[in-house]
Amino acid sequence: MRKKVKSLLLILSVLAFVGCSNAEERINSKAVSEIDRGNFIQASYLLNNAIKINPNYLDGMVNYRNVYPRALDQAVEKIGEYQKVSDYKLEAYAYEDLLKLKNNYYYADDLVHQKLGMSLEVPTIEELYKLKTTMGAVYYSAGNELEDRGLNRVEKRNKYFLYERGVELSPEYKDMVDRREKAYGEALVKAMIEFSKNTPASYRNSLDIQVKGDIAAGKKRSLIRIVSLDENKFTDAWENNVADDRANTGIKINLNYITSTPESIKRSVVPLTWYEQYVVNTKNGPVVKNIKKTYFRHDFYKSADVRVSFTYIMKDLFSGEIIGSGTFDGVGEDSYRWSTFSGKLPKGQAGGTYVRKLKSKMELTEMALADAVSKMAKDISDKI
Repeated sequence: MRKKVKSLLLILSVLAFVGCSNAEERINSKAVSEIDRGNFIQASYLLNNAIKINPNYLDGMVNYRNVYPRALDQAVEKIGEYQKVSDYKLEAYAYEDLLKLKNNYYYADDLVHQKLGMSLEVPTIEELYKLKTTMGAVYYSAGNELEDRGLNRVEKRNKYFLYERGVELSPEYKDMVDRREKAYGEALVKAMIEFSKNTPASYRNSLDIQVKGDIAAGKKRSLIRIVSLDENKFTDAWENNVADDRANTGIKINLNYITSTPESIKRSVVPLTWYEQYVVNTKNGPVVKNIKKTYFRHDFYKSADVRVSFTYIMKDLFSGEIIGSGTFDGVGEDSYRWSTFSGKLPKGQAGGTYVRKLKSKMELTEMALADAVSKMAKDISDKI
């Protein structure tokens, strides 16, 4: 038994090694293609992933050793190019590449450091800290470029994220946190949502919660606040483009339809044959003969579904601009197949399979609504 266990573990180990080898070789091939295109930074990222999988992967190690210095040079060149034209935003993004390259090597496996330590210098924590401080100052300058300008909602958001990243890296300037907070107030989306009156009341609360949760997902979650307004205030804000401290974005969600296909069953019958043996006594002695028997398999297919459709319109209440819209369908469905048998059955043949109930219409409706709303909320989140 022990030998069998050891053999199984050995086989699993070999399979795991082969799997890793295939993965790292594929990544290495992509990296070589990026090197041929002159994309040394991207190649370095890929090769770092390859040697993470297997620090003993020789080709990946050699290629990483050769491309890492070139990737650093490429990042520094980009920084210099953007400094010349005072494009702080792109300069900051170029610094992000430089920081990521150095972080990748700094946090690499000890085995990688041992193998490359003679040819590549490992960054120090002091060097990384100093780089972050420099980047914080660049992000501060990038945010300042957008001050005292008429910005649209996307630009306001970008300004906030520039200051936010600057504070994360190094709040060197005393007013950077204050500027970030001011930018946050300007970029904050305060959205009010209204479902059409034909949306079933029994589902409205759960749909409202799902929409709010899905909209607030992702990078922009900190910049989205869903507010409640009474019906009259919502109508006034929507029709007259009234934006104030409480709301600056309106979202109307209309339920187009809910349709259901009642439970239905399709049937089919398939004849099957088998042979029963019996013994006949003849003058030459007993003879085994076969007699053909027929029985029937009754196949059943049971199904039901509910389909729904929503349309939404999203408006910027400052400008009256429609900033998002779309129609999204959802399906809730359930089905089941089973068989029964009749006639003279062969020995050992079961009489049929288990039959279960389908999901209820209420369950299917909930599935369809959740399906449509999740798609719609993602689109709203992307455009808000």
